[in-house]
Amino acid sequence: MLAHAFTPAWQQTHPGGATVFGREKFVAWFAAEYAASGEWLNTATWPEWEEPASQIRTAYVATESWRTAHPNAFADASRASALVAWLASPASPLSEALRAWCAKFDPSILGAELAKPGVNVIGHFCYPSGLRVSVESLVTALGLNEVATSLRDIRTDAKDDPCHADFHGLESHDITVVHVQPEPLLDTAYERADLFERLPRPYRIGYWYWEFDSIPDSWVTHAQKVDEVWAATEFVARGLRERLSVPVRTLFPGVQLAPYARRGKSHFGLSEKPYTFLFVFHMMSVMERKNPLGLIRAFKSAFGEDEGVRLVLKTSFGDRHPEQFEVLKKAAVGGNIVLINEVYTPDNLLSLMDACDAYVSLHRSEGLGLTMAEAMLMGKPVIATNFSGNVDFMDESNSLPVSYKLVKLGQAIPPYDADLEWAEPSVEHAAQLMRRVYDDQDWARELGARAKESAETNLSLQSAGRKIRHRLEEIKAMRGKSQAE
Repeated sequence: MLAHAFTPAWQQTHPGGATVFGREKFVAWFAAEYAASGEWLNTATWPEWEEPASQIRTAYVATESWRTAHPNAFADASRASALVAWLASPASPLSEALRAWCAKFDPSILGAELAKPGVNVIGHFCYPSGLRVSVESLVTALGLNEVATSLRDIRTDAKDDPCHADFHGLESHDITVVHVQPEPLLDTAYERADLFERLPRPYRIGYWYWEFDSIPDSWVTHAQKVDEVWAATEFVARGLRERLSVPVRTLFPGVQLAPYARRGKSHFGLSEKPYTFLFVFHMMSVMERKNPLGLIRAFKSAFGEDEGVRLVLKTSFGDRHPEQFEVLKKAAVGGNIVLINEVYTPDNLLSLMDACDAYVSLHRSEGLGLTMAEAMLMGKPVIATNFSGNVDFMDESNSLPVSYKLVKLGQAIPPYDADLEWAEPSVEHAAQLMRRVYDDQDWARELGARAKESAETNLSLQSAGRKIRHRLEEIKAMRGKSQAE
């Protein structure tokens, strides 16, 4: 059954093979195809692989006679209840044993479950990155609003957490969110998820992040493979709307701090006493965009080596960008700057943020600014460039925005073109703000408290999930109307 979930060819020929409705036929084929034998092929001893509602959804997609007898069966609870009652009746095409299985359930209760909004989500559930945090937040927000989900992980490389097999849902719902960047993984998302691409395909939504107000030409082509696009912030959505003919919605995934242990600075090899500024970034996310070199200049301008202040730069995958990492190491020499190049668990990463005193990002552009949001939720004073995705939730009332000027890149920095514009944050202004935070730490703590209150109100998963559920219900109604016509 697990092999079926991760073998697209089996899913194609036996789409309901892991359900009670399709496993007899599947196991007969399997035994003949692979000359298999033994008691383990007796499906009566097999466990329930999915919840009853999920099995019925999957079998409904796989069985034309069901769809003919009960078109648009999940449009509402009454239609779904009628399907369940029909499956348990002598009028259904099922065997006596399968009718008995269906008869175990109250049609009204199971029908209500089947009619709930639901969505398939394909994304980076095991890749240690901001994209992983985003898709996990999205799914949690949906769950808080009683939206059913069927989940698949997209493999990236050997450094992924070993949890790919935990995400074995099929495309059992009529809407799929592909939470992956169009470049370079949209074309291979199903292959990397070990998932057969259901045909006819569900309504497909791309959840895309970008760091500029204009998008690459190739994204216009990729948009032909989706029915609409969601963006986390209005900054990203504006650039998408200018170029794409499909609908573009701003639907924030919500932010919630994952569980983490509170640990002191010494746990990370740091002395406890110095006041500590932190910046977290990923070498795979384009170092020029994250701008740690600008932050180093600002920090060295603000503080002397003899002062009790420290800057921690937490990065990862430095080995994949050795030349840039060497430049970063040289820039960090002196000035009480600590560089950590290690892949941390989410627990350790949040613990490090909690142990530090303030957060600072002199990014040139961000699609969202997740680490800034997390620091605000912890009640940290946050200093950040007043540009791009983070301005959706940061302003002078809850943080310290850094002034900037827009500049062209001037040269291609893959995947970004030379003519694109991003922010050049003021090193002088950033240095002044860091100095102020250090010199007036009581005031900085008050600012952090306001940041926490603001983030808890505006970035909650419950609120985000409510908006996403509303859009899913709109799509379901739109598709139901189209099918009726």
